[in-house]
Amino acid sequence: MAAFCASIRRVVVRLSGTAEKLSASETTRHPHKEYPVNQPPFPSGTLARGTNPTRRDLLKLGALSVLAQAWLAGCGGSDAPLSYDATIADARAAILKAMADSDTPSVSVALIERDRLVWAEAFGSLDKAAGTAVSTETLFCIGSCSKVLATMAVMVLVDRGLVRLDEPLVTYLPGFRMASPEYTQVTVRMLLNHSSGFPGFDPRGSIDSAPNPQYAAQVLQTLAQVRLKHAPGEMSVYCNDGFTVVELLVQAITGTSYPQFVTQAILAPLGMVRSRYATERFAAGSYAPAYDGDTPLPQEFANLYGSGGLYTTPTEMALLARALLNQGTLEGQRLLSAEAIAEMARNQTTGQPLRPVAMADGYGLGWDGVRQDGLAAAGITAWHKNGGTLAYGSDFYVLPGEGLALLITGTSTTYRPGALAERILLRALVERGRLAAMPQKLAATPSAALTASDAQRAQMTGVYASGDSIYQLQPQADGTMAMAQYDAGAWADSPTVLKLRGDGRFSSDAAPLQSYQAVQAQGQRYLTLRTPNGMGHYLFEMPYLQQLEAKAPLSAAWRARLGRRWLAVNQPAESLLLQYGGPTLTLSDVPGLSGYIVTNAEAIGKQNQMADASTSDSLALMCLKLPFALGRDLDDVVILPRAGEEWIRVGSSVFCPEDSVAPLAVGASSIQIGVEGHAEWRAIAASATEQTITLTGAAAWSLYDGEFNLLASGDATRQPQLPASADQSYLLVYGAANASIGVTLS
Repeated sequence: MAAFCASIRRVVVRLSGTAEKLSASETTRHPHKEYPVNQPPFPSGTLARGTNPTRRDLLKLGALSVLAQAWLAGCGGSDAPLSYDATIADARAAILKAMADSDTPSVSVALIERDRLVWAEAFGSLDKAAGTAVSTETLFCIGSCSKVLATMAVMVLVDRGLVRLDEPLVTYLPGFRMASPEYTQVTVRMLLNHSSGFPGFDPRGSIDSAPNPQYAAQVLQTLAQVRLKHAPGEMSVYCNDGFTVVELLVQAITGTSYPQFVTQAILAPLGMVRSRYATERFAAGSYAPAYDGDTPLPQEFANLYGSGGLYTTPTEMALLARALLNQGTLEGQRLLSAEAIAEMARNQTTGQPLRPVAMADGYGLGWDGVRQDGLAAAGITAWHKNGGTLAYGSDFYVLPGEGLALLITGTSTTYRPGALAERILLRALVERGRLAAMPQKLAATPSAALTASDAQRAQMTGVYASGDSIYQLQPQADGTMAMAQYDAGAWADSPTVLKLRGDGRFSSDAAPLQSYQAVQAQGQRYLTLRTPNGMGHYLFEMPYLQQLEAKAPLSAAWRARLGRRWLAVNQPAESLLLQYGGPTLTLSDVPGLSGYIVTNAEAIGKQNQMADASTSDSLALMCLKLPFALGRDLDDVVILPRAGEEWIRVGSSVFCPEDSVAPLAVGASSIQIGVEGHAEWRAIAASATEQTITLTGAAAWSLYDGEFNLLASGDATRQPQLPASADQSYLLVYGAANASIGVTLS
């Protein structure tokens, strides 16, 4: 479990989704870290009347679609379709290598042309113990690729005249509220192009081991108590919660649940008979599980349906891709208008006020980008979307001018699906003669270093941050810049040495293609990063870090909180984020930068997140305005006085102080669950012998060692067993609000 948990901790704040956080189409390496690069009318008959499709309806549609594919694929003569044999052979080898390198249990892929499914294949294990292989019928969660379907659901309503993209959201959801009065300016379009200004993502209950149909309603409640992080429409920064609110919008307009509407309006008409949201437990063998070594992990319930919850197969996504390639129609049936498809594919970031880097491949509606750089370098337009959850990683590409598309999905986030998608599509374009040859990887030879002037170095100097990273750039006596990363309250001992190059950018000798430049935008200074991406044949530039100015020193109240630990109390017992991460929240400061605190909390995906604590003893404000992906998922940190203690709320997640946890006495006692239903913590003294804990009336429990590593967990059907330990341990008990739980420690 340790290796898997380490991987999860690296990606937990990239939920999208995500991954996880740049355009979400690829994983790019920085010298210090790895991060994901960025989440029609009804047909006639039964579905038109708004009733749920029967299984016979779905199977009939699916059978017609499969037959149509077979007829097209079987056409012979001089017009016989290209077989793509060389592309498929190369793709197989590349996928198998990527799986081996990343220990990914399974991958499934489909290559699509406008009128046919070219190739579909699955690799790896469905059940390692039984030796069962995955198939092209096996379901995978495609994570934030689900945002394409959420957008299509809205565009169906736009086509019907029921929704207007530039209408304020409150027109359709009168109950929508936020703490910032500007919330009334949030439009439907802003939900789909990531420019709403929402903080980003409510992780509580989002990805669990059980369904949570109330997650979207919870997000609406959370938004009611939080601020906007920027003015609506000012910039686009990746935002899961916008697409979760789409669920509520669809339900308000149609009177049906979001999963039902997507099934009726999109999945059923396309014949996507297996695709579904995880509203219930799936039959064993129907979906691909993630693994920890040889142990299958629990089914992942991505309860953020609009943002990242669809389970599907590449062969079924091929049907959706063909509809997109055919201007909204499939087999003569119109799903969306051509105008809706075109609007989804328009760069929505052009003209936004805050753009430190003018990106040709900006967000579309639902798309991470509408001109993917790796294909654009070869003169090809590609719409693209990445999806990442805790267990799954996917990429969906549509090349409208070429009539090509691809979906690749697998049971990890580390096998680099974006690079594989890029490679397969470029190889296919070479094989059909559209490209003369595969693009060549850029040479990484450092150019001559120049002597930076004092002004050039001063422009780079300072402390910079993103949503999960903090760096310090300092000038050195030899004319270089030292770039040190923040970790555990201190700066790294071995900073990266950056030198000025002839293009006016700074880079290291070890990674000359990864270069930095300071720019000004809207009165703020930003550090941009230009780096190789995908297959390494092009450079991708993005807003990377925002400079932070020193504030008034932290108050005595904030300084007293530094170095302490708080423990999660309102995460659901089924939370996979809590199971794979840890329950603690800590606060620290930044050497050399006054006025800020740094929050780390794995259970809610917070890693080195800065907040301005200079203006209040009880509120630290999210303080970054960083477009695109690295400024996502921010939150204020709120101190909650509670019965003489200081609790902390971040977003909707609540934490109690570790030093207030009561000891669990030997013998019989009781634990009272409060009116809010928060879980209760108890400390268990070290013991030279194994201890037995008997719980009566508890819904679930977890045991942690002294460093809050998970030892065991269970529900009411199991009882905790605590091994002998020289250190204190901790018991976390879940129960119904106002419940009295009996506990015996022996």
